[in-house]
Amino acid sequence: MSSQAYVGTAKRTFKQALIRLLETDYGLLGSRRVLSLLAEDVERLVNEFYPAPQRLSGGWMVFTGTKASGKKSRPGQSASDYELRTLAWPIVLPEDVQQLASSGEGKQSRQKWFQQRLVRILEHGWDHPDGPVLLTLADLSAMTGLGTVQVSQLLQQAREETGKSLLTKGYYFDQGMRPTHKKEIVALYEQGMDEADIAQRSGHAPQSVGRYLRDYDRVKMMIQQGISLDRAGRLLGMQPNVVRAYAEIVECYHPDLKPQAEPSSEHN
Repeated sequence: MSSQAYVGTAKRTFKQALIRLLETDYGLLGSRRVLSLLAEDVERLVNEFYPAPQRLSGGWMVFTGTKASGKKSRPGQSASDYELRTLAWPIVLPEDVQQLASSGEGKQSRQKWFQQRLVRILEHGWDHPDGPVLLTLADLSAMTGLGTVQVSQLLQQAREETGKSLLTKGYYFDQGMRPTHKKEIVALYEQGMDEADIAQRSGHAPQSVGRYLRDYDRVKMMIQQGISLDRAGRLLGMQPNVVRAYAEIVECYHPDLKPQAEPSSEHN
């Protein structure tokens, strides 16, 4: 039998069916080359969102995240405007079940259990060959069954305890409510890490890291000199809430440095 007999079978593909659909049902006119490229893009998206079945162990979940690429978000930007990636995520592994069985149902041990899982999930996406891939607080909530507030609190605790960035989508793209960048960057700074390494570790621009650290050192210097926070804000040209935020971080690492109280405005 001639090999030409198999030409029709070889063309009985998703791509060819989509091209015909665009031409006939939607009346989309254009060169076959353009339609072919469009069909290839659609086929690629299908493969990304509906990956071929793999041998996944129990406790893994297929879920679509956002690739850490592009610029800072802009007002009105839709979630679909970002580059997406569909991965298998390690949600509940055998060691998680073993830990749950051995640690009991106490509130503190249960929170630690959830915290460790959240850290692992975020790090899996960040270190993935197709990534870095990010998740939102809502994504993590859906994956674990926790509320978004609980997820946020557990991640903030993990950042403070480990000094890791643990970037969510909102944190990376500067969207909405997010943990303060200041604490994360100063934590690495107080560990002796230089600005270039902090920028790489935290995922922030070097100039942003430098600005945070300069402001931190300036507020610390004001406290060392016994200048009140309100006056420090006026001298430094910084908002009072920003000065107070830095002062709280200073006290964490230098408990001996206490902000000077404001003089009373009452007259004797």
